Amino acid sequence: MAFIVLLASCSNNDSKTPIPVPTPVNPTQTTFKLDGVLITADQTNATLYNNTVAGGQYIDVYAMKGGVQILELHMPASVGNYPAQHAELNMTTSWLTYQANGGADYPQDYFDSNSGTMNLTTCDLTNNKLVGTFNFIGGNSTTTKNITEGHLVVNTITHN
Repeated sequence: MAFIVLLASCSNNDSKTPIPVPTPVNPTQTTFKLDGVLITADQTNATLYNNTVAGGQYIDVYAMKGGVQILELHMPASVGNYPAQHAELNMTTSWLTYQANGGADYPQDYFDSNSGTMNLTTCDLTNNKLVGTFNFIGGNSTTTKNITEGHLVVNTITHN
């Protein structure tokens, strides 16, 4: 009795194009890509308050890197998917801002959301925990910044 073994491959090694490897997300810190470059915040805190303009409880999130604020995110204090804009604070949308540090001779430059979304998946106000994803195109008077693959992690919420 003879056995024949055939080996086959499903890949074509003729191609020299490398397979892209996705950038891992740090599950314990706020991360995002700024025009394709991964940024990891050193610290992310939030403040919960009653926003009389928006008509309910609101959360303001502040992300810092190297002691400088880089993100300011505003949204209703409940799980949900909130389209990003910067016209007004209300209970159905978010207002997202990337802040670029201009250095000692220049003030902060603010890139407010023109489009995008904030998807808050965990809003545990008792245990002070927020988790979500975000992306937006932020603009100032002359240019835009693309914020993609945002992952929000907050473990400190101040209740006002």
